[in-house]
Amino acid sequence: MISSAGAGLFVALFLLIFQPFGSENWNDARKPFVLAGYGLITFCFLLIDGFVVPKWFKTWHSEQNWTVGREILWSLFVIITITFGNLFYGQLVLGTGFSLENLVRWFFVTTSIGIIPSTIVTLVNYNILLRKHATTNFQVSPILPAQSAAELTLIAENQKDAHTISVANLLFIESADNYSEVVSWQIDKAQKILLRSSLGRLEEQIVEQPNVVRCHRSYIVNLTQVIGVSGNAQGYKLTLKNGVFSVPVSRRYAGLVASYFRK
Repeated sequence: MISSAGAGLFVALFLLIFQPFGSENWNDARKPFVLAGYGLITFCFLLIDGFVVPKWFKTWHSEQNWTVGREILWSLFVIITITFGNLFYGQLVLGTGFSLENLVRWFFVTTSIGIIPSTIVTLVNYNILLRKHATTNFQVSPILPAQSAAELTLIAENQKDAHTISVANLLFIESADNYSEVVSWQIDKAQKILLRSSLGRLEEQIVEQPNVVRCHRSYIVNLTQVIGVSGNAQGYKLTLKNGVFSVPVSRRYAGLVASYFRK
């Protein structure tokens, strides 16, 4: 409510002080009240958009799903709703007609004024979430495989090609178009094997390996190989023990991966 009131006050003061878009040439005793009314319209629609609409679209407004892109789209939606509010307010107090030309004009006016508070709100939300979920690089406790000598056999889509690997040596599996690249550490160098298989299909074959998990749409990682985690809940990066490779963790899997190292 405070941010909505602040935005409404900003709009009212901006219009009263600068009188843009030709309003300086309008001579009417009602002008200060009419211009201030646009600030009230802004305040009312921000309240509706901020407290009512999110109840209908909870997933969209979930903190876990927040991105700068979503924030920009939301700001555009808010500007459009305020545009209609300004248009109907103008009809009510000034008798202006409803037309496509007036709609486009009010969208331009609303966007021109609203771009400043919208940008500020986007940056504030970004920094709030960044601080909230920020984490410094932290050392992780090594996770020992349940069976250090366990082997994992990955079978390609043709059911003929297969690759058997020691779980203890597996680093990660990366999606590569129609193939998946299995990367392991053999003695003192990395070994890469291509299998014609989707990453999702290989994921189904590792369900019995609790420390080998999906961490990104393009990666499966062996958590026993991880020595450090950096980033934040918006996206971690795992450093593997050989020091050569790092693997990204998307927000979708951030909680799952972090829970392994915070037990």
